[in-house]
Amino acid sequence: MSKKKIIFNVIFFLVVTGLTIFYLISSNVLSSVKEIGRVKWWGFLTIVLVLFSYVSMDCFIIYRNMKLIKPDSKYGQAYGLYFMGNLGSNVTPWKSAHFPMIGYYLKKKGFNTEENISVMATNQIIYSTTLPVLYTIFFIYSLVTNSTLKIGDYNVPLFIFCLIGIGTNVGYFTALMLMMYNLRFQAFILKIEVKILKKFKKEFDSEEFVLEKQKKMEIYKISANRMWANIKYNIPSYLAYVCFMLLSFGLPYIIYLLITQNGFKIEEYMYSFLLCQASSYVTNIIPSPGGIGTAEFSFITVYSTFMGDAVNLAVILFRCVTFLLLVIIDFIFFTIFLIRGMLERKKQKMKENSNNCFENE
Repeated sequence: MSKKKIIFNVIFFLVVTGLTIFYLISSNVLSSVKEIGRVKWWGFLTIVLVLFSYVSMDCFIIYRNMKLIKPDSKYGQAYGLYFMGNLGSNVTPWKSAHFPMIGYYLKKKGFNTEENISVMATNQIIYSTTLPVLYTIFFIYSLVTNSTLKIGDYNVPLFIFCLIGIGTNVGYFTALMLMMYNLRFQAFILKIEVKILKKFKKEFDSEEFVLEKQKKMEIYKISANRMWANIKYNIPSYLAYVCFMLLSFGLPYIIYLLITQNGFKIEEYMYSFLLCQASSYVTNIIPSPGGIGTAEFSFITVYSTFMGDAVNLAVILFRCVTFLLLVIIDFIFFTIFLIRGMLERKKQKMKENSNNCFENE
């Protein structure tokens, strides 16, 4: 990433953060901090444990995919990959640094380019094949219960967001499969990409771009074939991702219960899951780093009718844990990772200098 892009991202991040704080203050959301006593100490612990649980589910999937490619991979490396990718997602618009940060981490851990791409490809295939099934279940539920989202004077059917989820994931997976197994379709898409990129980039090597893309699709194909050949091996990963979704999209409801001290109701959980899906789409559409501003606004808009007076405190707790706490952990890990790398390089350099001294003698 160029220095100009880094500076732009930092400025953009600071501006959006400032506007978000202004919005939270002007809308009296931050005044709800004084109500924090409504949540017991074990409530905070529960929220953190739920967060840690669904992060661990995702890391479990990553670890199994890494191990499938490199049998000597360690579980801790999966957490490292998660933290690096999460940091890249939360400090750049449209999560643009997510994959570069993952690639950087895997490279430092001894994964070559092919292995690097293979890990990411396997993850994406698991995600994009699990989500349509899960969203279909909630689509049926939303139709049966006629679930709607009230925004002002309008009632928006929640099955629409399920259809978006099904369509985007099925579309992505279908396009990916065609890119891997149909060379004519691949050539057609690459031709379109080259035309678009030529308009925006002055210095653009179309031949090099096409060759890199073709190589990447070949690695994706090998990864997919490996997955189909080891389908039983991937069953735990699919189940783990279902748990990941149920916990991560269910966290707002858990926070709501801890604030209000109401009892758990499955129909409320299902409805809250649908609301969280709607909120996440709004957040992901706008290129705000870590969803700053958009996540708070969409959460309050979507959940205000369901949560009532508890919505302001709920959004504070939700964002403090899912964004602020995670980003702090990401930065701590990233700092330790860089320091360890510097110390290892220094140690290696000292060792090389020592060997050279012996050879000279």
